[in-house]
Amino acid sequence: MQWLVDQMTLMPTALLLVSMAVGTAVLAVVVAWLARVWLFDRLGDPSEVRSTVADVVHGSLLAFIVFVLAHVLTDVRANLGRADDQALHEASVVRRLDRELKAVGDADAQSARVLLRSYVTSAVTSEWKTLSTADPDLSPDTEAALTAFVGATRRVVARHDDSASSIRTLLDRLEEARQGRFENATKTVPGVFWWVISLFLLAAMAMNGRYAGSWKSNFIIAIHMGAIGMVVALIINLDEPFRGVSGISPGPLAKAVGIVAPR
Repeated sequence: MQWLVDQMTLMPTALLLVSMAVGTAVLAVVVAWLARVWLFDRLGDPSEVRSTVADVVHGSLLAFIVFVLAHVLTDVRANLGRADDQALHEASVVRRLDRELKAVGDADAQSARVLLRSYVTSAVTSEWKTLSTADPDLSPDTEAALTAFVGATRRVVARHDDSASSIRTLLDRLEEARQGRFENATKTVPGVFWWVISLFLLAAMAMNGRYAGSWKSNFIIAIHMGAIGMVVALIINLDEPFRGVSGISPGPLAKAVGIVAPR
């Protein structure tokens, strides 16, 4: 299940929405037909399955699905927004660090600026890729580049007391911003969620089989479940902050030191 969700994350948004809507609608009609043929039509009194109790069970299933999907959609959208804000904040920190080192102006500061550029280059290439995998992690190459930059910056700080305080503060913020990227990349929907919501969807689809098998009822079932499928597609599309077509762009971070971000 998780493998399928990971592959769907890479699909274009429009294609994912349409595919999930159509796929869920068709599946709902098929499951309802199977439930009608193999279960509900074989009951001694088919009218029993259209009773108030059946309505309560069916309504409860749908209410639970809608509530959970709405809650999860809000969470993934908020996480994507935090990741986007974090990337912009990191770009601002990098730009201020570069400006502080440029203001110092000696050879050590210029060397540190070169290493800052190397760190950002590694972050927008190597680290953005490792954060966009199914099992996101920080890049060891970017870690090495950051270590080299921190070492060079500390030499600058040791010789320039007037700039030491601001540079140290910005270094701490740079570390926090990088850690924040990693935290946002790992705050995704757990795999067990997809199994649970799939089972509830199948149960709700099966309960639709208690209605008569006319084209009108099948059309209503398809529209209803297709809409729910689109909500699931939105969650899949927004769930990975650094992955897929909705992933956070490294462009602002790259522009902070004047390099071109990879596509």
